[in-house]
Amino acid sequence: MRTPRGGFTSRIVGALILASPSLAAQQTGQDQQAGAEVEPTPKGIQWTTGDYKWKIGGYIKVDVIHDFDEIGSTDFFDVRTIPTAGANEPGDSTRIHARQTRLNLDVTGPTSAGAFRAFFEGDFFSDQNGFRMRHAYGTVGHVLGGQTWSTFMDENAMPETLDFESPVAFPLIRQAQVRWTQELENGNYFAVSLEDPDSDVIPAAGLTGETDEPLPDLNARVHLKNPLGHVQLGLFSGMARFDPGTGSTNDAWLWGANLSTKLTTWGSDNAIAQITYGEGVARYRGGNTAAYDANGNLDAIPTLGILGSYQHYWAEDFRSSVGYSWGDGDVPSGAPPATTTEQLQYGFANLIWQFADRAWVGIEYLYGERQTFDNADGTAHRIQISLRFDI
Repeated sequence: MRTPRGGFTSRIVGALILASPSLAAQQTGQDQQAGAEVEPTPKGIQWTTGDYKWKIGGYIKVDVIHDFDEIGSTDFFDVRTIPTAGANEPGDSTRIHARQTRLNLDVTGPTSAGAFRAFFEGDFFSDQNGFRMRHAYGTVGHVLGGQTWSTFMDENAMPETLDFESPVAFPLIRQAQVRWTQELENGNYFAVSLEDPDSDVIPAAGLTGETDEPLPDLNARVHLKNPLGHVQLGLFSGMARFDPGTGSTNDAWLWGANLSTKLTTWGSDNAIAQITYGEGVARYRGGNTAAYDANGNLDAIPTLGILGSYQHYWAEDFRSSVGYSWGDGDVPSGAPPATTTEQLQYGFANLIWQFADRAWVGIEYLYGERQTFDNADGTAHRIQISLRFDI
């Protein structure tokens, strides 16, 4: 099952592509895939059985959220759910939840074919706080199989946000896949994968039918380290198909590229930048993949997204991150103008106090803007306070 974070509604297209966990994946090594170290992360409850190391990890996190404007996602800041002009209503509301709390099991050790790892993780971001699978994969040597971060994205270049959704304009999705990773010199590597396809097509007015998945996605990445950090290029290709039930099916070829980097500046400070472009690449953020134009042709939606963030350490126990992301989709003229998203913006600034080695508290300001195909727009402002205890 494909599990994008905070999913797009069926009529929303556009802004960009793909987004992780927010701070959870960035702060721990537990989400890393083949091509990274297989040792269990330092935190957690660890023990050894023969040649195998076991670790139970995760954290408990409570979020206190206050919205100053109406938004359709109260538990995470999904700017795709902001009502546009004419639909806005008074939006003051407060929400407290602990749904981001998660638990994982990490097992590593040797095999005759190379290093072995099995990793499982879940959280409670499901209906009625149900436990859901985030990651479930294994690796032996070069091969990875299961559900985890897409090969197309860069899970090591995610800004640290208190918000569960995180900035909108970069690839961010977990999905089933089979991957081959080839290590190179000096910690560099490249990887190729077949991944579960999942398109969301906007049909023409009055046209009924269903979206089909004729081919798996073919994805790749090249990861290059340097003295300050890393640079990565991710590539994806696929196909979207709409079957109207009567008449011929319509296909659209999809492709995308994501260039990302995370670099140390001075001390423990770091900067992150990503740029993503492609036709149909919004499906890597749970967005619409393709739409019909005015002539009745199915076209992949060209989408451009940018992300920039900076993290500064004020002291050993205090850190802040600020960031901004912007995404724009060139929506075909046949899409419904009032419900189809064309442009999104997401900005954040936070302060985190690491008051214990296994606990921190933080406050974050969030700003979002959504513009639809008919140039209507809406904005939202939020304050979030979070408290987290690491296992």
